[in-house]
Amino acid sequence: MSTLFSFHRLAARLGAANRRYVAGGALLLLCLLFLLDIGSGTSISFSPFYTLPVVLVAWRLGRGATTLAVLGASAARVADFYLSRQHDSATMLVYDLLQSAAGYGLVALLAWEGRMLVERTARHAQNFRRKVRRERHQRRLKASIRRAVVDDVPTIIQLTNSGGESGAFDQTVMDAVRQAALTATFSQGIIDGAATRDLWSGGQSTVPIEFWVSELDGQVAAYMMVLGVDGNKGPERELHAVAVAPAFRGSGIGSAMVNFFCTVYQQRRLVAASKAGSQMADMLARRSFQTVANDKGYQIMARD
Repeated sequence: MSTLFSFHRLAARLGAANRRYVAGGALLLLCLLFLLDIGSGTSISFSPFYTLPVVLVAWRLGRGATTLAVLGASAARVADFYLSRQHDSATMLVYDLLQSAAGYGLVALLAWEGRMLVERTARHAQNFRRKVRRERHQRRLKASIRRAVVDDVPTIIQLTNSGGESGAFDQTVMDAVRQAALTATFSQGIIDGAATRDLWSGGQSTVPIEFWVSELDGQVAAYMMVLGVDGNKGPERELHAVAVAPAFRGSGIGSAMVNFFCTVYQQRRLVAASKAGSQMADMLARRSFQTVANDKGYQIMARD
């Protein structure tokens, strides 16, 4: 494992190295190996080591530079062979040159494939780590969701007011008188599990009501209000409101609340209303909600 980690570190450093430095280093190494090869005479051949500059260039530089490196290594090997030994024909010279080019070309191809493999492995590892972090974060967000209690109502009212300021809710929720009425309604709804609501079809009815909150780092980060659609306690449930504290926006908690709603009430017909083109409308559309009606600037969406 440590060897693999060291290899990945070396590959990463080579990948980040300046291309000019790599080209210069490879050329210097090739020249040094050629001089050693010439100086050693016929007793020692350094031809296998010509693969080093070829690999270096193939790993970091493009095809053109790799082709030059292969030709340079081939020429160095053949030049040493013919300077140190007697050969009888130019045909053998060409044969040796082509043979060397094929060998070093294969090495370059293997190096290039190795680089591709390392890069793919690094991408997969990065994607896997990102997926693990995302799933861990989503589990943490899901675990933070609980049923609201009466003591949560003041914070729920604050979040509702914040939603009014951001334009997510009707501006009337910021009125002091309306907030006092909401405080009483929400508190009683949490206690009784029922509340009076305006129906989309007109009129009013007493329907089931549930409040859920997400508590992160010791504070309520978001809340969700779920209502029955009619007074017969039928199978439909409406995601009536979702509000996220400004400090937690962008953390994914809003999406987690919607996912929670879809999971907990998955056996029911789900309904939600949002402003057309809003982030909530897009979020619902990604979860297979379909627009069934439009009313007073709101897009009514449902999922069976």
